[in-house]
Amino acid sequence: MPAAVQFLIFLVALVGLWVVLTRPTRREQRRIATLQAEVQVGDEVILSAGIFGTVHSVSDDRLGIEIAEGTVITVARQVVVRRAPEPELPAEPTDEHDPED
Repeated sequence: MPAAVQFLIFLVALVGLWVVLTRPTRREQRRIATLQAEVQVGDEVILSAGIFGTVHSVSDDRLGIEIAEGTVITVARQVVVRRAPEPELPAEPTDEHDPED
């Protein structure tokens, strides 16, 4: 096999590997950028430091995040990494009695 063909195969494989490795990262970056642009007052978010809070105020590049009742911190919009998941409600107990009781 000529050296030019081997080089071309190697180059195609290298480009394919690069696309496979970078595509998920770019997709995640786009998702985070969209979230940061769309954040609104009242949204429950998670910051990059792992802090949960509710958006209290929004300005161009800053957000006021309420992390506890009456405690609002100002953060850069870029530290929001995702929306907080809805808390799961505990399962309600069932009144299942054995009919033989």
